[in-house]
Amino acid sequence: MAVFLSVLTAALFGAGDFLGGLAGRRVRVIQVLAVSHLVGLAGITAAALILADDFIAVDLAWGACAGAVGLIGLGLLYRGLARGPMGVVAPLTAITSAAAPASWGVVIGNDTLTFGAWVGVVVALISVILVSGERTGGQGVPPLTVIEALIAGTGFGFMFVILEQTDAAAAPWPIVGARLLTGGGLLLFFVARREQIVPNDQTSRRLLVGLGVFDTSSNALFLYAADAGSLTIAAVLSSLYPVSTAVLASIVVKERLTRVQQLGFIAALTGAVLIAVA
Repeated sequence: MAVFLSVLTAALFGAGDFLGGLAGRRVRVIQVLAVSHLVGLAGITAAALILADDFIAVDLAWGACAGAVGLIGLGLLYRGLARGPMGVVAPLTAITSAAAPASWGVVIGNDTLTFGAWVGVVVALISVILVSGERTGGQGVPPLTVIEALIAGTGFGFMFVILEQTDAAAAPWPIVGARLLTGGGLLLFFVARREQIVPNDQTSRRLLVGLGVFDTSSNALFLYAADAGSLTIAAVLSSLYPVSTAVLASIVVKERLTRVQQLGFIAALTGAVLIAVA
């Protein structure tokens, strides 16, 4: 069950990233975040009322903290995916999303980095060079996009670290806390500025609703996956989310990576898995 939930988490997370990238090409990233998180808040609150075994107020607070950290990561990720190529940006985030929890475990003394983890770090660094140095369609991937993707992954990694502090019986209430903070905060931002929050065109609205469902569901499933098995299994398998992003980008928008970038994609996922296993 843990393996199934973790794989499903990766698939939904990657699909959400793809929709977020598409939406980011049509409307402002802050709109993407606001609408998708409000949609997610409505859905996850209804799910929590039905599925949660217990309501623990402190876990709602932990979720809010995780949401604040994750919001930074999502904003940078969607902007990077909107600029593309998705098959480059997505795997870069997987590196630091795996490295952040591993590094935190070392800092607090719970873990030590194995030889395999150090190999993963080297492979990950090679992947950054491969995907950022190669040129696609006459244009290289801007260094700023690479840096933002790595920062985005760090945000996701520490979001998972914070969510790990919550009680399994309260799931998915921590995700409610996360979306309540981010969705509510962004709503207040738009109201204060008297700006329209929902896009006018139907395609953008559909993308944002789909994103809200996939992104919030993947976060909730991660909690259940970690509880059903172990955090390591959930982290390793969930770090494969760029696969679904790249597959969808290839099928839907016909994105094509160069041979070197394909090698970088594989290296990034390999490095992320090796680091996460540690």
